[in-house]
Amino acid sequence: MSSQAGNLVSIEFTRPQINRDERMLWIHAGPHKAASSYVTERLRQNRDHLAAQGVLMDGYDNCLANAIAQKNYAPVEEALATLPSSLHRVLLSSSSLDDRILSRTALGRLQVLVERQGFKLGVSYFVRDQQSWLNSVYAHRVRRFRETPDFEQYCDYIMHDSDSWDISYPSKFRVLSRFPSIATLFLPLSKQVAIADPFLALVDALGLDAPSGEQGWLAGRSSKQNIQPGARGIWMSALCRRLMVETGFDPEVLKRKGKVIRDLAIELGWDREKFDGFDQSLHDRVSSFYASSNEAFAQEHWGVSWDSLFPVRSAVQQVYSGPEAEAERKEMRGLMVRVLRELRFPWRLRRRFFSLYDATV
Repeated sequence: MSSQAGNLVSIEFTRPQINRDERMLWIHAGPHKAASSYVTERLRQNRDHLAAQGVLMDGYDNCLANAIAQKNYAPVEEALATLPSSLHRVLLSSSSLDDRILSRTALGRLQVLVERQGFKLGVSYFVRDQQSWLNSVYAHRVRRFRETPDFEQYCDYIMHDSDSWDISYPSKFRVLSRFPSIATLFLPLSKQVAIADPFLALVDALGLDAPSGEQGWLAGRSSKQNIQPGARGIWMSALCRRLMVETGFDPEVLKRKGKVIRDLAIELGWDREKFDGFDQSLHDRVSSFYASSNEAFAQEHWGVSWDSLFPVRSAVQQVYSGPEAEAERKEMRGLMVRVLRELRFPWRLRRRFFSLYDATV
């Protein structure tokens, strides 16, 4: 089940065989915070290389993926019906389709229209361990000034509230078992596999060949959009939102609210000290909660144990609780002044805001 490569052992896992010559509509549906932006962007950059192998990539405006998200299937059927003879596969990549296609109605309608045009439907997802997903989504929410409880409460909400994200994978993907003719591909977002880069893992699983020449697949354009602002940036974002609400101001009306503190964090190097909310107790509790469902999923779809792909690790909590020394307090207060200015927070509320800030810090 494993092979030696240098000093690393890469875990071999089973995956379905994809017929590269079969006419298919392939939907890579993410999910959110599972390298989706990176994969989509790099697929776009390699549009010509994909077309050379008979694959039509959705447009830069995600026209077809957005149509499916809006339950408007006519553009998809038209695209399949008018596909040039040189192309035999249509590839959509959008994390917005994650849960939207995981219903009997959506999958049923897609399968009918795809088969009506002589195609087969395929869907793929990357799967990551719940701890890293929870940490990533939490940081993303806080950075974007979304209403979010503290980290432990957020983990409990995801695990126990029926209205939260479903990240128990047998449950999340159960509906696909009702459609055995749909090709399903689950790829572990793991450093333990031979191809750890998610873009390369996906194109390899789809049976696509790397373009000839030294360059091979083109790199995606780099983006700061999803960079985590680090433990200090998360502290500042959470505190900034909370104090705005306490002043009676709705932070949802702010422009660029997710960008200002992120850019500041990158400028100051805060992003190098990533936020990690897990202490050992919470880490163990989350591991225990998902252990049996994770193992069942891994054995069914990959033929190996979950822990071989996602080895148990000790928690290394990295949080920032605010400045302690006077010089640091002065520095952070000055930075918060800058943040409010760039966010264009109303002048009339700034005195009240900093009164609350000083009382807190």
